Amino acid sequence: MIKKVAWVVTGAGHFLRECIDVIAEYKSDINLFVSRAGLEVIKVYGLYDHLLRESIDIVNDQSASSASCGAFAAGRYSVLVIAPATSNTVAKCALGIADSLPTNLFAQAGKSKVPIVVLPSDVSCEIESVTPSGKRIMVYPRPIDMRNVSMLKKFPGVTVVDDVEKLRSSLEIYIL
Repeated sequence: MIKKVAWVVTGAGHFLRECIDVIAEYKSDINLFVSRAGLEVIKVYGLYDHLLRESIDIVNDQSASSASCGAFAAGRYSVLVIAPATSNTVAKCALGIADSLPTNLFAQAGKSKVPIVVLPSDVSCEIESVTPSGKRIMVYPRPIDMRNVSMLKKFPGVTVVDDVEKLRSSLEIYIL
């Protein structure tokens, strides 16, 4: 069986366009999981039609305790990517809370010793981001958000990256 990449998009707008570009580039190797908030943000940024045009394999599973979680134990995935990851998702993962599709996938991948790569939306104390309308804005993550990212970096089997190029480099290790 050929293993695939399980990629989860959460409700973060920062890095979203770049992540969608990477997903489109590697689409035959990726199963895309989209949280409810992720779907909303993808639509707000005008990227949903792009995903459809690219024929991205979207796993339409909007439940918190999904049957998709069992695919990690079954060995179907070589890696879990959560990108972009909201501060909420990062906090829940760092604290071991598994009550949404992204956090359940994170927990199950970890329990199955499947490597995990996370690109948090909060990667530094000052971030220049782009709104859905294309306006550039500054975002200032809270100290608690930065602490949660630091906590996540200490998890065994978890690689936290701070930009899309590092995400791409990490991903290429797992794509056959």
